[in-house]
Amino acid sequence: MTVVYYMQVAFLDVSIELINVLKKHVQLHVLIELTPHGRNMTILEIDQFPEGKTLVKPEEILTRESYQNLKPYFNGAASVHFVIHPHKTGFSYSTLQVSFNVWKYIRQFRPDIIHFETFSLRAIGMLLYLKAFKNVCITIHDPVPHSGEDSWKISLPRTFFFNMPVKKNYLFYSHFAKKQFEQHYKKRKQTKMVLKMSPYGYLQKLVTAEQEKKKHILFFGRLSPYKGIDDLLQAMPEVFREFPQEKLIIAGKRFPGFAINDGMLSTYKNNITLIEKHIPNDELATLIQEAKFIVCPYKDATQSGVLMTAFGLKTPVIATDVGSFPEFIKHDVNGLLVPPSDPEKLAAGIRFALRNDHYKTLAQNINHHQVEELWSRNTEILLHAYAS
Repeated sequence: MTVVYYMQVAFLDVSIELINVLKKHVQLHVLIELTPHGRNMTILEIDQFPEGKTLVKPEEILTRESYQNLKPYFNGAASVHFVIHPHKTGFSYSTLQVSFNVWKYIRQFRPDIIHFETFSLRAIGMLLYLKAFKNVCITIHDPVPHSGEDSWKISLPRTFFFNMPVKKNYLFYSHFAKKQFEQHYKKRKQTKMVLKMSPYGYLQKLVTAEQEKKKHILFFGRLSPYKGIDDLLQAMPEVFREFPQEKLIIAGKRFPGFAINDGMLSTYKNNITLIEKHIPNDELATLIQEAKFIVCPYKDATQSGVLMTAFGLKTPVIATDVGSFPEFIKHDVNGLLVPPSDPEKLAAGIRFALRNDHYKTLAQNINHHQVEELWSRNTEILLHAYAS
């Protein structure tokens, strides 16, 4: 079976785990959509954005260190290429030309399946060629856009992809996401399957084996309205009253137009540090390893790459009881769950984790032993989806 796996850079953290197992069972051709905006996102670090090429091999574009870290995941795949979209606009003649060039490449090996790890406006050009495949699989990360992030750039490609008259299967990374999709897209009767997320292993190789001293509380990821950063900042004064020396680090790039309470940052400048930039992999790995725990005070969520990245480094998470967090966090076992949009309860949870270093007990309960078993099960589900 020959499979084209078409993905976006933003989901590379979960996708490399899938590539790592799937390449052992099918002829896997990986295509990673890359734009000027996405050159340094998630675990990817680009040396120089290429010009004049549509398909570029990883070793031609990645920094030396990034390529060496990703090489074990890519080795064994039939091919791996970045799909270069040089135009900043999401849909244009340029994006259609890129899709045509991609089709000219993949039709050479007559693939059976195309699997989209979600899709963007730039992938609309691929719709023209979907009827050439026996089956189309689409992984849906967020059935409903997050608060403050909805736009026509999300809704338009969904309209096209969901209504394209080809054989389709839908895949999800949580039961919550599947249920949310079924509620909002009642007319979609195609097969729907759930893959079980497991802790990401990518950053493990970037940290020392020695136990680092735990120095801070950490929030990391895109700084966006739905992430509940305002609730976190409102919660922290209560934490600092009980633990006046405690440190909070907020690290990530800001979503356009999102405002952070600068007054709170100024008032607690000795306790709160804002690192507003793309966080390189080695720096992120160190921040997580040195964290007592991660906070995810989200107002809404589906599944969370932040959660799986934290668990990959055996760092517990305090999260709001929204989305799929309850599917992965067992309260007061491997983390804590608190009500959303409730700074008082969030503060109580943080203080509870800090008292008597309770976060250390939570960390000890993060289970890595089932990772291989989970991905074996996921592989079976994927192969079934491809064959159905």
